[in-house]
Amino acid sequence: MNDSMESEGDRYDITSEIGADDAVSVQSFAVYIPNKTLNGREFGNQRAWVLEALELLGRINGGATAMPPVEGTWLNDLGNLISENPVVVYSYIKDPDVFETNLPTVREFLHRMGRETDQGEVAVEFDGRFYRIRRFDSE
Repeated sequence: MNDSMESEGDRYDITSEIGADDAVSVQSFAVYIPNKTLNGREFGNQRAWVLEALELLGRINGGATAMPPVEGTWLNDLGNLISENPVVVYSYIKDPDVFETNLPTVREFLHRMGRETDQGEVAVEFDGRFYRIRRFDSE
């Protein structure tokens, strides 16, 4: 598939059909903002973390989007199934060099969120891969 995103045997050119600029390949970064601790207790300030993630990724990448709370489950270290409603904040990486330069700031946010919200892990996605942060940097 080329940048014009022709499809189904070149039946149509989506770029022209919708009046868009040429399509470009992009990398994306997403962070799952939890609403519960590692023991399943709601910690009450999820919205503040969502807003901080939106601002951080928006400034670094030129924009960010939060998906409404979704439903999910995960097993904590004690084998308890925790049901929660994370918000997924994702951002397309506009300039990989700028993103790379800001990775220490992203790391600081992720580890601080993990510590302050008492997480068993913080989950992120980057470039089609899923990462779990289970040990958090100290302050």
